[in-house]
Amino acid sequence: MRTELLGQEKNIVKIKLEIEAGEFTKALNKTITELSQQGNFPGFRKGHTPRRVIEMRFGREAIYNEAIEKIMNDELQHVVDDYELDLIDTPSLNITEKIEESKPVMCELTFEVRPEVELPEIDGMEIEKVVTEVTDADVDRLAKRIQIQLSDIKEADRPIKDGDLVDLELTIRTLNPDGSEESEQPKPETTHEKINLADETVRAQVREALIGKSKGDEVSAEFDVEEGHADRSLAGKHVSYRMKIETVSEYVLPEINEEFYRNVFGQDTDIKDDAAFRERLRQDIKGEVDQENLSDLYTRAVDLVASKSNVELPDRFIARQIAAFRREDEEWAKSNGIDMNTAFGVNTEEGRKGYEALLKTRAESAVRNVLVMDKLAEKFEIHIEQSDIEAEFDRRAEQLHVSKGFVAKYFYENKNQLDRLTDQLRWDKTAEALISHMAVKEVKELTKPEEPASQGE
Repeated sequence: MRTELLGQEKNIVKIKLEIEAGEFTKALNKTITELSQQGNFPGFRKGHTPRRVIEMRFGREAIYNEAIEKIMNDELQHVVDDYELDLIDTPSLNITEKIEESKPVMCELTFEVRPEVELPEIDGMEIEKVVTEVTDADVDRLAKRIQIQLSDIKEADRPIKDGDLVDLELTIRTLNPDGSEESEQPKPETTHEKINLADETVRAQVREALIGKSKGDEVSAEFDVEEGHADRSLAGKHVSYRMKIETVSEYVLPEINEEFYRNVFGQDTDIKDDAAFRERLRQDIKGEVDQENLSDLYTRAVDLVASKSNVELPDRFIARQIAAFRREDEEWAKSNGIDMNTAFGVNTEEGRKGYEALLKTRAESAVRNVLVMDKLAEKFEIHIEQSDIEAEFDRRAEQLHVSKGFVAKYFYENKNQLDRLTDQLRWDKTAEALISHMAVKEVKELTKPEEPASQGE
C-alpha cells in the first residue's frame, strides 16, 4: 500500500492511498470465502458457493467495499503513525477511481486532526479564589432546615405566616412588557403545588402575596425570571403567578436533644450537645462551600486560559457540538412535556436566529475549552491511573454510604459511565495542575469587571 500527502487545510488532512492489485485481490478472495461460509445459499454447501451467486446476493460493489474495509482495518493505524496524526474523529475514505481487479485501487483518506493550540504564559497568571466564611447565621439556617425535615406537619386554621407550608392551585402566565399575555404562549395550565415559606429561595413577590392570606383566597404575583432559570420556557420572561390557597399547614418542630442528634447522624453518633451539633454543621457547610468555590475556581481558570489561547476552532467539531447541545435541549423539553418551540422561543424567525446564535456561541466555547484542556493535559503530563479510579470509588462509596464493591460494579458494568468518570477525573487533575502554576489570590468576593468607558469620557 502506497500513500502520499495531498495537503492540509486547517485541521483537515487529505492523503492519497493506493492499494496494490495483489493486496486487493487477496482481501477480496478472503471476503468471498467468509461470505460463502457464513451465508445460507440454497443448493450449495457452506464454503462452496460460486462467486457469481454471492455477487448476485450481496452486489459486487458491496463485496469490494467489504474487502477494502478489511485492508483498512489492518493498515489504517500504520498511516496514522507514519504521518503522526492526532485524530479527533474517525477518518473517511473515498474511492476515487472505478475499481478494476487487475489494477491498484485508488482512494483518498480524509482525517480530522487536533488543531495546534498555542497556550499563553501560565506561570504567575493571576486569578481570584473565593474563600467563604461560615457564619452563625449559616449554621442557624441549616439547623432550622434539618428541624423542618424531621418535623410533623399539621393543618392550621389561620392566616398564612412566614415559615408555613401552603397548598395551592397555581396558574403561570408569561406577559408582554405592557402587562398583556404573550400571544405565542400556549394556554396556561393550572397545577397543584406546595410552596414552603420556610425555604429562603421562595421569591419575595410570592412570599409577600401569600403572607396574611387564608384558605380559599386568590392572590397573584408578578416578577421577572432570570435568564439562567432551570425552566427554559420561563427564563428571561416576565411572569404572573395566580394562586388559589387550598390549605395552610405549619411545621411542628422536634426538640433538639440527644434523640434528635441520633435521628440526624445515626445511632452511633458522638454528638451529645448543642455545641458539638453546631460545630458539625459548621464543618459540613464549610466542606460544601469550599468544594463549590474550588469547582468555580477550576472553571474560571480554564475559561481564562482558553480566552488567551490561540487556536483555530474546527468547523466540523463545532457543528457536532451544536448538534449535541440541540439534542440535549430537545430531550429536556420532551422530558418536561414542553413544546421545543415554546421552551426556546424558536417559534419566530427572530427567536430561531437568536437560538442558533446562542448554540454556536456555547459550542465554540465548549470546543475551545476541550482543545485547551487537552493541550494542558499534554503539557502537564496528566494521566489517569487505576489508583485514581479506585480512590474515586472510595470517595463515592463513603459519600453514598455503600460498599466500594457496589460502586465499582456499577461503573464496570456501564462503560459509558466509566468513560465519563475517567474524563472528569482527567479534567479535575488537569485543572488542579493548572491552578498550581497560577498566582491565586484569596478574596471574599470576586472583583467585578470594569465597565467600559462611555464615549466622550
